[in-house]
Amino acid sequence: MNNLLPHSLRHPRSSNLPARVHSVLAALLVCLSFHSMALAEWTIISTKSIGSPCPGLDVVQTECKNGDATARLTALVFKDNTYTLRVVDSPSPGNAILENSLRHAGVPAGVNGGYFHPDFTPLGLVVSNATTLHNYEKAKLLSGVVGADSSGRISILRSTEYRSKKPDFRDAIQCGPMLLEKGSPVSGLNAERIARRTAAATGTSGLAALVYISSVSLKDAAQILALPKIFGAWAPSSALNLDGGTSSGMWADAIISLPEIKRVRNFLAVVPLD
Repeated sequence: MNNLLPHSLRHPRSSNLPARVHSVLAALLVCLSFHSMALAEWTIISTKSIGSPCPGLDVVQTECKNGDATARLTALVFKDNTYTLRVVDSPSPGNAILENSLRHAGVPAGVNGGYFHPDFTPLGLVVSNATTLHNYEKAKLLSGVVGADSSGRISILRSTEYRSKKPDFRDAIQCGPMLLEKGSPVSGLNAERIARRTAAATGTSGLAALVYISSVSLKDAAQILALPKIFGAWAPSSALNLDGGTSSGMWADAIISLPEIKRVRNFLAVVPLD
């Protein structure tokens, strides 16, 4: 940037400008530098399939970059005419481990689920196998619901939309915040707190994915998910954040294990349609 400035501004000490003007110019250069950084965008470096725990369920890994920042997205990608989502509740809250719980349930892959209280009581709506384990709650954090009906069709709805439509979900989790709507990042997402993220995502033609992203902000997670062909062939139209941070985990039989640090209450699994 300096080479584009007049010589007197590149070497202010040799000029006759007042010190106060030098300070203003220095502040301006700093602002321009931060503005350039703010304009930086996430881009995809590489995308590859790292395996399939079973036919039609692919584990896709994408490397992304934004300036000096990097992120790795791992996604369980499938169509809901072959697979659907199931909420697997922990048989012993506080002690269950993602991999062990999913193996015990006989499912091929999944991630951690929704929020919970310190005593492991679920926070927000939780429905498992047509049984309501915890009722819907109204809270700013719980802005969306991801669910699957008895036909296997997966939907992500705003919590207010869920309350008005009252869909007959066989399995569902209320969580948040919403990350994507109509393919675009939701405005107002936190850009400061960096943590591991997990999310549920849906696209057109019954496409769906469960997602794990290495440490990024919620705003970054939304921007990454909005990248064209982020899953190799498509990008989601809707995405809902799940319980992230130390709760984040992903497992796919014989393909990948990204274990959670903190024990959680429930899990969101990918299962074959009956």
